[in-house]
Amino acid sequence: MKYIALTIGPIYKTLQNAKKPKELFAASYLFSYIMKKIIEQLKQRTFVIPYIKDESVFNKKSDVGLFHDRFIFQSQDGDLKRLQEIIDSVLEDVAKKLGSTLKEIKDYMQINYIEKELANDANAIIELMPYLDTKELFFQVAYENSFTQKLKKDDIKKDNFLTENKDIIDDLKRLSYNGYYCIIHADGDRMGEVIKNRDEIENISKSLFAFCISSSELIKNYGGQTIFAGGDDLMFIAPPISKDGEKTVFELCEEIEKKFEIKGATLSFGVAINYIKFPLYEALQNSRSLLFDDAKDGKKDNIAFCITKHSGQSFKTVIHKGNTQLYQRFLQFSNAAIAKEDIGLFLDSMHHKIETNKKILENIKDDKERLKNFFDNYFNESIHENHRAFFDNLVTFLHIASIKETYATLRFIKFIKGDKK
Repeated sequence: MKYIALTIGPIYKTLQNAKKPKELFAASYLFSYIMKKIIEQLKQRTFVIPYIKDESVFNKKSDVGLFHDRFIFQSQDGDLKRLQEIIDSVLEDVAKKLGSTLKEIKDYMQINYIEKELANDANAIIELMPYLDTKELFFQVAYENSFTQKLKKDDIKKDNFLTENKDIIDDLKRLSYNGYYCIIHADGDRMGEVIKNRDEIENISKSLFAFCISSSELIKNYGGQTIFAGGDDLMFIAPPISKDGEKTVFELCEEIEKKFEIKGATLSFGVAINYIKFPLYEALQNSRSLLFDDAKDGKKDNIAFCITKHSGQSFKTVIHKGNTQLYQRFLQFSNAAIAKEDIGLFLDSMHHKIETNKKILENIKDDKERLKNFFDNYFNESIHENHRAFFDNLVTFLHIASIKETYATLRFIKFIKGDKK
């Protein structure tokens, strides 16, 4: 049985050129749009990935690109030549809509594909993905030309392939909270193991497509903007606190993960929280690094977050979601950031007290009663009596978390409560 596998790029290098949310979205959406249009002309073939049996995928109006950067389908004689003709036709159409030329877009786009004969019982994903990985290693460095400039025009949404996306949020202020915004990358863990079962691939592909749609809706309702949602990959911009003030970005990540219904797999997150004037491309790079260098390190199934403040000072930590007790306590404790009670007055002294007494706290943290006595002794003024619930949550979290995890979470709460410098 013959298969054709294709990969398109250079997506990440293109995203790095973006300076505004609209440019980031346009760059990402462009690749998804091209893949959609190529697949649409081959939909009579049997696709391994992505899931296209529900043809509404081609007609669905969505404010996010839902097609991944790779596809695999069972090929027939002549498909290889036909594929190249389809690619040229799609690129020519995109070039016209962007006021560019076919040469300019072909010089920039890097679309590679292979056709390979496999045994009838072979797992096409396992067999063909390494070839695509190798192809991507030889992607040339993306460069600026008149085509990339078209992606940055202010009228990008008018009379071109983005007309259908009129509600794209382009103002970082609308995606921020008190001058700060988040860029979040998410990616599935252990997907290589999950897809080894050849008989389950179609169901997995179908579930991933549903995940992309539902997660995008959650992000939109929260007040964020999805940049990319394809397969088990997700990238979006969102404020640290929801537009209604009822959720933190960590609770949004938790809701998104609940939609990731892939048995045997988990979802890791990299959350970069940045000042509104912080360069978008650097925030993008930081979020990606948090995901792949921190959250997906070791046990995986983590949420890594970093706050880079206006002053340039930053702090980060990693919370292992696989430790259910720790993770649920983290969500509960970080929720103090949106609590109505005014705890801002003593947060500064509290995090300094933890920093100063790290060794003492390390020695007593396994004893919850001694921990409680420590905070009762240091925070025993009348003003503190009104916030005993907060102190109880702090003690409970510190009892099972590391000093670093507790310190970073406190800094997040302090940051949300008003310390932005």
